[in-house]
Amino acid sequence: MSTHVAIPGSTLTARQHVEADKIGNQVYSAQYSERSMAKIAISALAGISLLLCGGLVAVSHRPVVNRYIRIDEAGRAQAIQYTDLNYSPREGEIRTYLTDWTGYRHTINRETMAKKYPMNYYFLSSALAAQLIGQDNANHLITQVTSGQTEQSEVQVNNVTITSMSQEKIENTILSRGTALETFDLIYPMRTSSKPRTEHWMASFTYYLNPAQVSEQAKTNPQYETINPLGLTITEFHENRVSVDPLVGQGSTFRPEVSR
Repeated sequence: MSTHVAIPGSTLTARQHVEADKIGNQVYSAQYSERSMAKIAISALAGISLLLCGGLVAVSHRPVVNRYIRIDEAGRAQAIQYTDLNYSPREGEIRTYLTDWTGYRHTINRETMAKKYPMNYYFLSSALAAQLIGQDNANHLITQVTSGQTEQSEVQVNNVTITSMSQEKIENTILSRGTALETFDLIYPMRTSSKPRTEHWMASFTYYLNPAQVSEQAKTNPQYETINPLGLTITEFHENRVSVDPLVGQGSTFRPEVSR
């Protein structure tokens, strides 16, 4: 059996009609205000999104802030940052990092070899680094030292002389190019060498400095920024042993370990 609901006819009085119209107008006004607020909110969010996108684009195109190390007269290192156009390396700074490279390259220490020695590659051009890495790997240098099968040496840099230095601008980047001479001693002490001695060496360098490359290199190798903040890049070097002085003492205590 179906059920039907009877809808009564309109029996509103004139006053009730007026009240109903007022209520209807209020409902419409509320709905209109709600829609207006929604439009304003959407517009505001769209504006904020555009501002954020614009900010991201601006940041992505902002020039990279390069950090540099300034060596003062007392030999203290101080981190600074300023534009490439205002940057001019001092001889003291170049000498400092050429000295660092010599230390990384020629300090042969069983305890620190695996960690410190590879840092010398950070100062070399790509071609030169690839060449020396190939030679060192072929000679199993790090393995030989850490296993105690070869003598160890200490380094003392005596002097670094900058023989030439010039600047040129390439694609809005200032490159400083130069050459240098260095004298240093390799010391083979009695406790780590079968022939205790001091070797006197002379080295010549051709290099350039590009601090702008430091930030780029640090993206994949963060410690590059600390090890070589000048962007010192050695493109060529030559080393010659000048003389050898034996160390006078009670004799060597070095006994190379035999690999098994």
